[in-house]
Amino acid sequence: MKNRRGFILPTVIFAITIMSVVVVAALTTASDERRASRASREATLAMYAAEAGLRQTYGAWPSAAAQGLNPGDSLDLGWANLPNRAAYRAVIYRVDPGGLQEYNVVVQGRRTDPTAGVMTIVGAVGGVATFKYAVRSEAATYFTNGGVVDAYDSDKGAYVATAIDSAANVRTGGDFNIDHTTIKGEITVTGTPTVGLVSVMTGGMTTGAPAPTPMDIPSCPAGGYTASAKVPTGPGISYNALSGLLTVNGPANLTLTDSVYFFRAIVLTNNGKITVPGSPKATIFLADSINAGAGSIVNQSQKPANLSLSSCGTSATPAWWSLASGASAGYYTVYAPNHVVYETGGGDYYGAVAAQIYYSSGGGKFHYDEALLRQPSKKIVTQRGGWALLPGG
Repeated sequence: MKNRRGFILPTVIFAITIMSVVVVAALTTASDERRASRASREATLAMYAAEAGLRQTYGAWPSAAAQGLNPGDSLDLGWANLPNRAAYRAVIYRVDPGGLQEYNVVVQGRRTDPTAGVMTIVGAVGGVATFKYAVRSEAATYFTNGGVVDAYDSDKGAYVATAIDSAANVRTGGDFNIDHTTIKGEITVTGTPTVGLVSVMTGGMTTGAPAPTPMDIPSCPAGGYTASAKVPTGPGISYNALSGLLTVNGPANLTLTDSVYFFRAIVLTNNGKITVPGSPKATIFLADSINAGAGSIVNQSQKPANLSLSSCGTSATPAWWSLASGASAGYYTVYAPNHVVYETGGGDYYGAVAAQIYYSSGGGKFHYDEALLRQPSKKIVTQRGGWALLPGG
């Protein structure tokens, strides 16, 4: 037989080499899986940090700073640490063209582990139009005596009777009454509807709707009623800065040129007038009432968005508001969710109304301005759809 001495040693060495390769491969695979598992865990925690930052930004929305952003501007809120050795950074971008606000909220989340990287998610916040409806009432709405309610868009041009829109929608949180009136829009009613003779609602009526969220009541301007120096006086014009009462007796015509006024009450008699240029935009705040049924309010810009009559503060006995559209057409918005508003004129009114109870009995023509849907709002909400996950950096 042949000499086979020394055969075992090479065999053992070869076997040990193969086993070593298998062991190294197994250890390398286990290490890779451990690192991948840890990276996945850290990335998930980074995403959770970003989501926590988004929720925190929603919950502690920087209202004043965001309100001051111009279209295209951004607000960097910086990095903030979380208890689990994570951090997030939120940046708010204003992305609308300059009307109703739209914001993108971009949040980066990270962990201290170098394998985690950065995860980025994006949420969206948008403004809620103050005048989404031609008429919005908290308790009840009444249309009687042959009026017409339609819609147009002042951003596209002046009102043309032959080119109107059927977007004059009405929303009431209580009862709805209509008689001898045409409304070119949809009616949404929470309470009881009452439809009289010769009534037309082109968009139909939805009844039994859930009660809408109550409208906010603005706070009154700080510092008290408007100073006397800002209200020109003359024959037929009386103003007391201590009581806040402004009276204009016709044929007097009071011109107000500032952007903000605050009165307790306004009374127009004998065709007295209040005129505003409409540029800059003007807001007249009222703590109590306005009685303009025997006068008129003239907005020279003829843009309803440029003049606002707004209630402010709360009162145990809120007074009613009386407005009339007569020889001088009215171009303004009315925001009085804690007041009864009467519209008694037979002329043309352009704008929108928000009231506790709204009465239209003058047989006039109400033209809702759809451009109000695009006006900036002080109320914002998160947009539906959650958030979007972007590739990490």
